[in-house]
Amino acid sequence: MIFDIQRFSTHDGPGIRTVVFFKGCPLSCYWCENPESQSFNRELMYISRNCISCGTCLRADNGGAVHSNPAGGISIDRDVEPPSELATVCPTLALRLAGKEMSVEDIIAVVAKDKCFFATSGGGLTLSGGEPLAQVDFAIRLIEAAAEEGLDIAIESSLAVPLAHVKRAAAFPVHWLVDLKHTESAAFRNATGGDVSMVLPNLQYLASIGADMVIRVPIIPGFNDDEDVMRGIFQFVAELRAPRDTRRRVDLLPYHDLAIGKYASLGRSYAIQPGTRVPESQMKLFAGMGQALGFEITIGG
Repeated sequence: MIFDIQRFSTHDGPGIRTVVFFKGCPLSCYWCENPESQSFNRELMYISRNCISCGTCLRADNGGAVHSNPAGGISIDRDVEPPSELATVCPTLALRLAGKEMSVEDIIAVVAKDKCFFATSGGGLTLSGGEPLAQVDFAIRLIEAAAEEGLDIAIESSLAVPLAHVKRAAAFPVHWLVDLKHTESAAFRNATGGDVSMVLPNLQYLASIGADMVIRVPIIPGFNDDEDVMRGIFQFVAELRAPRDTRRRVDLLPYHDLAIGKYASLGRSYAIQPGTRVPESQMKLFAGMGQALGFEITIGG
């Protein structure tokens, strides 16, 4: 289940890359910039301002996912998984279907179009999400097919998956872009619904085998944007086996609220006050903390 394929990306691994976004994630981070990635099922995204009440979606086979309402518009039944036919029926794009079943061959056909850009930039294919390793069997088949095509491969992961999944992917030469959001169990669970005791050993394993790994820390207001929390994160990273002949790279990713509209289109509220930011001075403070420990620090990735 894939929810997007993004070509010509320059922030998801080295060079120019095509990013395949897997749908479904074991975490439910309240700031997630791709909330449509969290469910493993297809979902309707409804942009009410685009709706002209034409009734096309009501006349189509919508599987009971769309209903008329007394105000003359439509309502979405979020408990019903919409049929794939709804992906193209809306003439004003008020409805968009997040989630499409694709085969390995389908994806490789899209990715291979940009081989010339990969060759000149050192780019390739990036598996992202959601959580690509939550669909590990399909992810491994895609990695195998990409390797046969001679494509460079990267994986963006929260590592909130069993170690066995990580080991299967780590058997291939891939770049790892790993989120490290927090190191304290209760805070991590409250904010993400996940188990940090699964994440941290996976990070330690990748470091122990010398995996090519960038650690990325999203800086989220009210969650991990204070010195004590960041000191704990940096201390954990410092205790990982260091990469050979180079400094450990840590990307600090400033919070943004560009996904607010996505939450509204999914009928979900957004947990952070619009306009909230992490001050630049705070980001520079955290960068200095990491540099003092010998890390290569980048703000923004």
